[in-house]
Amino acid sequence: MRRRKSLRQRLFSVIHAFVLALACLVVIVPLGYLIINSIKLPREFLTIPPTILPTEVTFEHYQELIDDKKTVRYFQNSLTVAVWTTGVTILTGTLAAYGLARARLSAKILALVTFTFLFIRFYPRVTTVIPFFLVMRQFDLLDTVWAIVIGQLGITIPFVTWLMLVVFQDLPSEIEEAAVVDGASVWQRFSRVVLPIVMPSVSAAAILTAFLSWNEFLIASSVARRKASVLSIAVASFVSDKGIQWGPMAAMSVVMIVPMIVFALFAQKYLIRGITFGAVKG
Repeated sequence: MRRRKSLRQRLFSVIHAFVLALACLVVIVPLGYLIINSIKLPREFLTIPPTILPTEVTFEHYQELIDDKKTVRYFQNSLTVAVWTTGVTILTGTLAAYGLARARLSAKILALVTFTFLFIRFYPRVTTVIPFFLVMRQFDLLDTVWAIVIGQLGITIPFVTWLMLVVFQDLPSEIEEAAVVDGASVWQRFSRVVLPIVMPSVSAAAILTAFLSWNEFLIASSVARRKASVLSIAVASFVSDKGIQWGPMAAMSVVMIVPMIVFALFAQKYLIRGITFGAVKG
């Protein structure tokens, strides 16, 4: 029996390692090929058969981006969108979730509210592009980063509210009872008692929101033309009717990806804590 159990454990370990290796390859191979393309000579993209490894390494594509003043503007716009979207989303979504969790709504009404949040988060965003464009034109916000931020908030706030609502509902009410006895107000209970406990989940929500807003393309491409263009639009701009500039596009993609990789390396422990928050109770 022990031998069979040992064989099963070994088989499970092998399968587990194989799946992890396959998942890593799915992520690493495209990223590696993207980096390779960013250091290829322009003529190597037209060779038949195509070459995977460059015969000569060049950094001219990166030099072109450094010399182009638009690159700094693209980066600043993306950073502005990510910071403002994340800040407003976390503040609004967390407060809304706490209010809903403590509002003593009936199960049916709360289920309807939750369904509405999920529906807003997952319905096709392309259906809102034209109405959103018309609204932003009416308010004279076209080609501004604020138009992109507003468009993002319509997606991220429902998502964070739903995520934090689940977290607040799992918190035992006894945690706040002592603060109520001491005469603490609603804001004091939230800021001094509840918020420090759920901070890992708040951090995870902030990290996910930052990733979503940094990678935004659909809304940005519909309302941003020149001044408010972000990195995702800059990457797509290398595809034109004259052809595809593979080298500059790959270099711009690397410039866009690297900040998020660095951010993920520093934020991964907070993301893991937030995802596993409340998973073990005792």
